[in-house]
Amino acid sequence: MNNHIPTLLLREWMQHKRGWLIAAFAPPILFLAMLPFGQVKGLPTEYAEQIALAILMISTCAVFGICLLVALFQLPGLARRDAQDRSIEFWLSLPGRPSESVAATVLAHAWLAPLGGAVVGILFGLPIAASVLAAKGGLDLATSVHWGNVIAGAAPLLLRGLVGTVPMLLWLAPVIFTLMAASAWLKRLGVPVVLVGGGVAVAVMHKAYDIDWPLRALASLSEHINRSLFNDPETLAHTLKTAYTQAADVDLWSLAIQDLGQTLAGLASLEFLGWTAVAAAGFALVVMKRSRGG
Repeated sequence: MNNHIPTLLLREWMQHKRGWLIAAFAPPILFLAMLPFGQVKGLPTEYAEQIALAILMISTCAVFGICLLVALFQLPGLARRDAQDRSIEFWLSLPGRPSESVAATVLAHAWLAPLGGAVVGILFGLPIAASVLAAKGGLDLATSVHWGNVIAGAAPLLLRGLVGTVPMLLWLAPVIFTLMAASAWLKRLGVPVVLVGGGVAVAVMHKAYDIDWPLRALASLSEHINRSLFNDPETLAHTLKTAYTQAADVDLWSLAIQDLGQTLAGLASLEFLGWTAVAAAGFALVVMKRSRGG
């Protein structure tokens, strides 16, 4: 059986590329444009190389986060809008199955678009870092930085973060498909019913009946999502501080691999299987609604 997902991903790009490009390129470009009119204060110039590395990481995480938030805000309404603007007729006319079109939509918006945003953040990270250092201490400070060392230090951390987007998507799947299913079946009321109704239900069970497992499950899910890109950011920050302030020799590649292993270990758990079942149920409901023509 043919796999139509690559073609469907291309279709998503053709339809949504303008919004994705704006979300990815607008923040770093605006920052660079406003930098000459502002002032940079509080940066210790004796740690210019460490500051450059931090700015590169912040640029990557910021653009990735913006693109991910845009995707998560947009995804729940896509199935509902398919019925409103009759694009559901296009989906049903395709040779692929409805499950492929739903999977392609989520992959494009929740993974590929934010991943592309992270790459844009990486590309703008070095110019932003150089501009910030130049604004703080002049061109001499910017040119005194060993940019090769900055790139070498950032490489394992950036690669760790990019690979971590896969487990992040897996942990986000139950949230995404639950909201998409609610929006597909309940229209505009879907997302408010899930967020407000679910929040009230969890609060009542916790306060009135001392039933804590829903609250603990949601808190654990949030923890896994937050620690997908870096499982132990505290240790990472301490290691980087030690490496730069004490000129210690640190193997960042081993640290990144070890951190990734801790994140992947969380996928081999009953908790992940439970949330996967929730995601599968939401996915099935969205596919069912699309199969019925909206």
